[in-house]
Amino acid sequence: MITLKKICSVPRWFPALKAAAITKSEEAKEKGMKEVEEGLLQLEEAFVSISKGKPFFGGEAIGFMDICLRSFVGILKAREKLKGEKLLDETKVPSLCKWADRFLSDDTVKNMVPEIDKVAEFLGELEVRAQSAVSRTFFFF
Repeated sequence: MITLKKICSVPRWFPALKAAAITKSEEAKEKGMKEVEEGLLQLEEAFVSISKGKPFFGGEAIGFMDICLRSFVGILKAREKLKGEKLLDETKVPSLCKWADRFLSDDTVKNMVPEIDKVAEFLGELEVRAQSAVSRTFFFF
């Protein structure tokens, strides 16, 4: 059974996505992206359970949970564009992909959120800065 507590814990993969973006270690990047994939699978399960076949988490109309997850969807779509990788994969999370497309194409949402291209550009700049900061950091034991 999917509970609100489980839904609220789903975005715990977000720090893994941030870490994968700034690490230079392929092993760490792979581990982080695996955590992202697992989180998206949980979110897929949650969407199917909660929506009960309706277009949004809240049913027929966009609701609170849809709005809460908007920032994650925007960042995932922007990362896909920036890195050329497929995070919202239709073969792995088909219901979540359909939800994201419906949500992002809603007229109200389109007028309220930044364009994916602009978010991707911003993420690229953040990634460069973060990688630069990490490479200048020294750890002393």
